[in-house]
Amino acid sequence: MPDSNASKIAKSSLWLTISYALNKLAQLVAQIYLAHLLSPKDFGIWAMVLIITTLTDLFQEQAISAVLIQRGLDNKKLVDNVYSLGINISFAMFLLLSLAGLPISWFFNQPILFPLIACVSLKFLINAGSGVRGSILQRQMKFKELAIISTAEGIGRMGGALIFALFGAGVWSFAAGEICRAITDAVLKRWYCPYQFIYYLLPDKKKLGEVWSFISSLVSINLAVYANTNSDNFLIGKFLGAKSLGYYNLAYQLAMLPAFALSQINKINFSILSQYNDEKRKSYLCQILELYALFYSPIYSIGFIIAPWIIPLVYGSEWRESVPLFQIVLIFAYARGFMSILGTALNAINKPAINAAINWALVPLSVPAYFIGAKLGGTVGVAIAVTLVMGIAATIWFWFATCRAAKWSLNTLATPVILPTVTAIVTTWIVIFLTNSLTLPLQAIVQPLLVIVVNTFLISLLSAGRIPRTVLTLFKQIWKSKQKSIQVK
Repeated sequence: MPDSNASKIAKSSLWLTISYALNKLAQLVAQIYLAHLLSPKDFGIWAMVLIITTLTDLFQEQAISAVLIQRGLDNKKLVDNVYSLGINISFAMFLLLSLAGLPISWFFNQPILFPLIACVSLKFLINAGSGVRGSILQRQMKFKELAIISTAEGIGRMGGALIFALFGAGVWSFAAGEICRAITDAVLKRWYCPYQFIYYLLPDKKKLGEVWSFISSLVSINLAVYANTNSDNFLIGKFLGAKSLGYYNLAYQLAMLPAFALSQINKINFSILSQYNDEKRKSYLCQILELYALFYSPIYSIGFIIAPWIIPLVYGSEWRESVPLFQIVLIFAYARGFMSILGTALNAINKPAINAAINWALVPLSVPAYFIGAKLGGTVGVAIAVTLVMGIAATIWFWFATCRAAKWSLNTLATPVILPTVTAIVTTWIVIFLTNSLTLPLQAIVQPLLVIVVNTFLISLLSAGRIPRTVLTLFKQIWKSKQKSIQVK
């Protein structure tokens, strides 16, 4: 990887990683605080709200305007028409979501869902136009500005939720946090991207037709991902109730925290892969897959090991039922990271339709599996189904389909991730065996440290020193690039 690219990627990754960490730290603080004030049922009711709001979010401006990242900003008329389409869709989603709250409240037999959903729908009006501005910033590689916006969003959401909770707003605290987040996002994106748009009430069909295939494929991908990753919440809420959904939703959100961080890094990956040729894409993709496996597998290993004591300790003993759910969903979350990276690569090489087809092919498997899991094993059964179908099986299928579509060698993309993954599994069982009899204070200190030591030792030994040398070389390259850029300034 050229020095200049390494430096740019490193700086962008650093900004987004820091912003993500601060954002999620704020979210975690709010979540812990609310977990002590609210009941699992309240969390379950909010998860029901998220089922419908997540669906409408698929049609928000960010999904539409991503085409500007892939195509560029040279065509001013195209930018204006994408902006106009995004504005129109935002208003349509506001109306649709407001009206959808009533039948949703009837379906789940929770009257409070109607006003909650109507309140949250206001975010579409607040954020109208923000999605296109965010895509422009991403295309221009202004990740520092995006990082500031993301951090401020997290603080805004936390502040809104905590203030309302302090005054006894209950489940409405979640809605307050979302509105505060939307206001922060809208204000800062307009500040950092003062791009002058021309709004067309009726966008030019010819201009949009040039990119409609890409846009519709992205929306199709999002719909398929939604069906695969939200049907579990829908079935648990309907058949097992709000309390069970509260336990499951907390476990799922915690397990997916590292994977959500990857979504920020994929913004960089998408921008870079869109501008590389095929050979550079393949080389870059292999490196990203290996780095993900190397750094994320120990994180998930630590999470799996410390879950039995840290979740009850932090959230309270009432949330103990979330522990086994969290440990099971961790496997899915790790596998989902690979699928996210490969899907980003397909979108960058202008094959979003293939990405959509791969995801839609999983829907007939995932939904019945969740239903069977709910009937046979309750929330644990659903978690197992998610892991087996959308974790292990889907990742294998996605790997084969992606390699065939892009005409890349399966061995080339799979080899970098095998050793780190197997090493993390072995490390997990070794540490559990060695520390199972320790008391809590010692476990809190020894377990994470032992995972890092054992994992690093095994990786170094089994790769004959190759992986440590590769990582060290990469860091040296980044450091040299950084020093050169400082000297130039």
